[in-house]
Amino acid sequence: MVLRKSPETYLWQAVIWRCLRDCVSEDPKIRASAHAWLHSNARDFHQVCDSADFLPEHVTRAGKVLYDLGCVRGKKWLTKSREKTK
Repeated sequence: MVLRKSPETYLWQAVIWRCLRDCVSEDPKIRASAHAWLHSNARDFHQVCDSADFLPEHVTRAGKVLYDLGCVRGKKWLTKSREKTK
């Protein structure tokens, strides 16, 4: 039996994926903002992760990897990761 996620869960997962994509943005302000939110330990970040059914520490780690990889390599990594979750 396959458990289906709610539409709300998919919505919050899209918010996380957007933030991860922002970590590899060519715009330094967008990259810095995404990186700061992922590492802020803010209540809203934890609520979004919980609503997306993601562990905050995994999301933070993924954001750090992407940020450290930079725009080109980070986008390739993110694309491969996204394909695995479909």
